[in-house]
Amino acid sequence: MLVSAAPLHANTEDAELIYECGLAMQFAEKKDVQLTIPANRAMGHFAEVTRNDPNLRNEADRQIRAVWDGMRKSDGRPALERYILSVAQDCSDLYVELAERDAAAVEGELNSLGTLSAAALRSYATRTGDLGEIANYLVYNYPYGKDLFKPNEDGDLLGQLVVEAGASGLRRWSDEAIYAIANEHYWQYNPPATRLVDAEYRRRMRMMRQTQSEAQRWAQRAADDRAAQARRANAPYVGSIGRGSSSRPTPGSGVVVCTTHKGIGGGRVCKED
Repeated sequence: MLVSAAPLHANTEDAELIYECGLAMQFAEKKDVQLTIPANRAMGHFAEVTRNDPNLRNEADRQIRAVWDGMRKSDGRPALERYILSVAQDCSDLYVELAERDAAAVEGELNSLGTLSAAALRSYATRTGDLGEIANYLVYNYPYGKDLFKPNEDGDLLGQLVVEAGASGLRRWSDEAIYAIANEHYWQYNPPATRLVDAEYRRRMRMMRQTQSEAQRWAQRAADDRAAQARRANAPYVGSIGRGSSSRPTPGSGVVVCTTHKGIGGGRVCKED
């Protein structure tokens, strides 16, 4: 019940349980305990079920900390820490179970634009924890950003993943993803995500000793290259997470050139020269 609570349907008790997961997993991370699922997943889940209501967050925080404080006073701090770490592990296992259960059902789901849906991308992120690969997928499929006048659910998800990754997580994302996201529109309104990407973009510019105009030209060339690759391959899934049908031509129709693409969702693509 905890991990399957849907937005607008979770009651106060559900929200508090999810929030305790987030706090416990954060505690485990500070203790350098390796969990399969990051604490940001639980906190993101809490934000989804409460619609970012600050009153619900404050109340959940008050309730959980009151319970923990009572346990510390009655059983001692070592016992409290053992309890918190056991909660963190149980919650991580529950999110893994949810991800595995839902993955097969949604990870091949496409949206109206023909790319993987936000639900499919969220499922992949939850199952693997590889948020940077979601960014790679979107900048490959939308090298010039998202059309703000068309459905933008996956772009909005990208903004959520930026916030979940945080400043330290973004350092592991590819240059192509960070430069593209910083220079093009991928979500309509998410100030925290925009600030995080901008800060990481400027950090990389300093490391590469680039000016703003040089960085923008770099991003434009990279976007042009991705668009050209997609046109040449005639296979939108190349370099992506999703599944797709091969663009292999009919045998005997001409000279065939095959290219093998490595990485998640990669494969062998063949087309006439």
